[in-house]
Amino acid sequence: MERLRIALVPVGEPVGHQPEGEPTGRSPGGEVDPAILSLLRNDLAGIFDAEIDPWPPLPLGRKHLVKERDQYVADGLLDELSSLVSGSGTVLLGITAADLFSPRMNFVFGIANRGKALVSVFRLRPEFYGEKRDPAVFRKRVLTEAVHELGHALGLQHCEYPGCVMYFSNWIGDTDRKGPGFCFRCARALERLMVTGGR
Repeated sequence: MERLRIALVPVGEPVGHQPEGEPTGRSPGGEVDPAILSLLRNDLAGIFDAEIDPWPPLPLGRKHLVKERDQYVADGLLDELSSLVSGSGTVLLGITAADLFSPRMNFVFGIANRGKALVSVFRLRPEFYGEKRDPAVFRKRVLTEAVHELGHALGLQHCEYPGCVMYFSNWIGDTDRKGPGFCFRCARALERLMVTGGR
């Protein structure tokens, strides 16, 4: 069985390199602090038996910005990941600081379909909710949402157990409650998917 590879892709302009004249509201270039990506790479290695490789940034597709909402269409940005060439057994994980929404949802922490996933860190910071800065809480939230979306990208569905990472997060409290671990049933399902290639 070929070992899983996870490509960690920053989605957005590098810090300090937003093009002049571009929107500068709550979702300004979508840039992600490289330190977050480094921590996430290490944290994911503790959960998945996978090679986790940093990839070059993918520019934030401005055509997906809905200016009146100051948010990006998550589905469109996820499709942008398809432009990246990935080999067999590679799952693409995009990380952005842009605020995302999806049809019929005011916002999403992330989105995924088979082989690719996208996570926004925008609403994962405690400061967003008027709380004081807490790097440990932020780090755990980023990991939890990344694992959740990777689970979908690998073929898992939502789980009904609130303590499982695959439980649907309707608000940040759900994310904090469940954490980044799979329940027994989802862990076994993931093992089967890895062996069968999702068949």
